[in-house]
Amino acid sequence: MAGYRTYTSAADMGAYISKLVLDLPEEARSEFIGKDTFNVFVERRDPATGEVVLAKEHHDDKLALPSRGYVPILDAYTSDAEGTAQPSGTHVALELPEIRLTKRMDGGVLGSRIRTSCFRITQTQAIASSTPGAAPLAGLVFDTDEGDICPDLAGWDLTGSGIFAGLDMNYSFFTPDLSAINERRALPGPFGQKLAPLTKVPLLLWLHGAGEGNEPYRTVMGNKVTSLSGPDIQGKLGGAAYVLAPSSPTYWMDSGDGNIADDNQSIYTKALKALVDEFIAAHPGIDTDRIYVGGLSNGGFMTCRLVVDYPGFFAAGVPVCAPWVESLASEEEFKAMAKTPLWFVQAADDPLVDAETHALADYRHLKRIGAKDVHVTCYDHIEDETGRYKDKYGQPQRYVGHFIWINAYHDTVKTELDGTNVLMDGRPVTLWEWVGRHSLA
Repeated sequence: MAGYRTYTSAADMGAYISKLVLDLPEEARSEFIGKDTFNVFVERRDPATGEVVLAKEHHDDKLALPSRGYVPILDAYTSDAEGTAQPSGTHVALELPEIRLTKRMDGGVLGSRIRTSCFRITQTQAIASSTPGAAPLAGLVFDTDEGDICPDLAGWDLTGSGIFAGLDMNYSFFTPDLSAINERRALPGPFGQKLAPLTKVPLLLWLHGAGEGNEPYRTVMGNKVTSLSGPDIQGKLGGAAYVLAPSSPTYWMDSGDGNIADDNQSIYTKALKALVDEFIAAHPGIDTDRIYVGGLSNGGFMTCRLVVDYPGFFAAGVPVCAPWVESLASEEEFKAMAKTPLWFVQAADDPLVDAETHALADYRHLKRIGAKDVHVTCYDHIEDETGRYKDKYGQPQRYVGHFIWINAYHDTVKTELDGTNVLMDGRPVTLWEWVGRHSLA
């Protein structure tokens, strides 16, 4: 028996095992490897019980089925140990599709669970040896998991923990590589210009939804939080930014009994502020005039709660499908909220957070009391923007309206409520361009 490594990618609908990297006993050439050289069988198990789990796709009306079976191979080639294609090598990479059998987690908006994926990869066709006259490779079986490769987590630390305002909390954080970034900025551009080195950079506090709490891996990989550390959004935040992603032990909307409460209160307000303060103190490269906050669903609520309780601390906020109830907030709370520039993101067909009584009502209230820098983008519905995900009719896959964070991670959010572009200094901006141009100074 031989070993394999999984290769995990962050995608719109969560984390998937997108490749398997097999460790061959000798070197092989890529022209002797094909999609039919191996087959892949997997069982997805509950890590606590070891039992095969029942699962189905969120948009599938079928009953949940045992999560085991054969996985199609999209491509196969020799590679290095990290799964990068090479003309020859002692490793083979097998590219896999984004299907339930390759998904790292199951669940929905109110809770998700990490799964253990147990693969058995069997060689079905002989591989010609690279050594002339030598016998071909045959009969290989790979069933020993030797770890995971996840480039999307580069720069992330998932091990943060501490007691903040009396509450024990885990957290993850991304640290930008300023040395490498400044080396690139020092290179002449197309017209010979060089960019000034970055010395102080922003901090983005990002707050997860109800389904990604407690466990830092689930917080970051449960949906595409790693897009915030990618070059596109990092560039729009000024070239580089720290990202701090705490994990709620219960729910951000917990007002004291451990459950979600729709009362605009939270036991985590002081703890989050204490965490941010400690993180800033430990990272002197953070620009305290550019502390941003945002989050989705439960985290969108917590974004509103924090800007109410700490007016003037955050330079901008992004509440995404935020269940902040306008009718429960006092006039004083709205006046405090109005001191922070906010951009609400919502879908009109959200089945969990009603747009009219939450984001739209909050936006209108803020405008009514004179908030000068508040925006709301409200989609009729959301569907795949990438061309990768299609329904059974070949049309872009339509998502549950609550999943509006997908658009925020792609940074395609850019319109006012009336459909016109959000403008800064007369120029259209996207959501993250807007955030990155805000500073308290």
